[in-house]
Amino acid sequence: MANPVWDLLTKRRLDFGAAPAVTFIGATRTELSSTSLENAVAKLSGALRDEWSLEPGDQIAAYLPWHWQRVVWSLAAWSLGVSLDVEGKPATAALTVCGSAGIAAALEAGCEEPVVVSLHPFGLPITDLPPNCTDAASVIRLQPDSFYAEPVSGEATALILGGQQSSISELINGAKLGLAKLGLTQNDRLLISNLQHDDLDGYLLAPLAPLLGVGSVVISDGPLNRESVISQEGVTAFWERQ
Repeated sequence: MANPVWDLLTKRRLDFGAAPAVTFIGATRTELSSTSLENAVAKLSGALRDEWSLEPGDQIAAYLPWHWQRVVWSLAAWSLGVSLDVEGKPATAALTVCGSAGIAAALEAGCEEPVVVSLHPFGLPITDLPPNCTDAASVIRLQPDSFYAEPVSGEATALILGGQQSSISELINGAKLGLAKLGLTQNDRLLISNLQHDDLDGYLLAPLAPLLGVGSVVISDGPLNRESVISQEGVTAFWERQ
C-alpha cells in the first residue's frame, strides 16, 4: 500500500527541488521551496506521531487561518492518515490546533490544552502564550528532518468540513478536476486569495495543486491588486470562488 500524499510530496521534491511550491503573501511574505515544504511536513508529521501520539484514523480539530501553516498541517495530517476536522469538537479529537487568534474559539469549544501555531514568517516560537497552551514550533523544531511515512489508504478520511467527510482519494481527485478545468501546467503560478474558512476548494487546491503538476501556488489572506501581484509574484492564473 502506498501513501498517496507523502508519495506526491516526495515526487515534487525530487522533480523540482529548490523551485517554489507555496508562497504566502500577507502582512509578511513567506516562500517554501519544494524541498522546504517536504521538510516542514516531515518535521510536523514526526511531531504528530512521536510527540503527540497521533495514529491513523485520529482527528485534529483545526482552527487554523488562511496561511501557509494550514498547507503544512493539512499535508502532515494526510501523510499520517489523520483527518482535519475544521473547527471541530475538541472532545472527539486527538489534538486541537489553532493560530493565536483562534485560541479563544478553541477554548470556547471545550479544548483544555490547544496547540498554537506560530504565524511568524519563519515559524518562530510564540513566547507569550496563555497557560495550558502548547507552542507548536517549540515541539516541531526538535524533530528530525527525515520522516518514514507508513502506508496510508486513499480511502482514509482526510477532511471533515461542515459535517461532510472527504477521503484522501476524493480530495486528490477533486483537486485534479479543479486544475483540469483551469488548464494549468507546471509553468503556471496559481493565486488563491482569501477564501472563507469553510471553502472546500481552499483545502483542496492550496496544499495539493503543487503536488499535482502546477508550478506553484500563491496564497493571500487579504485584498490585493492583481496587476501588482502579477508583476511581483509572476502569477499566471487566478482561482475564483465558484
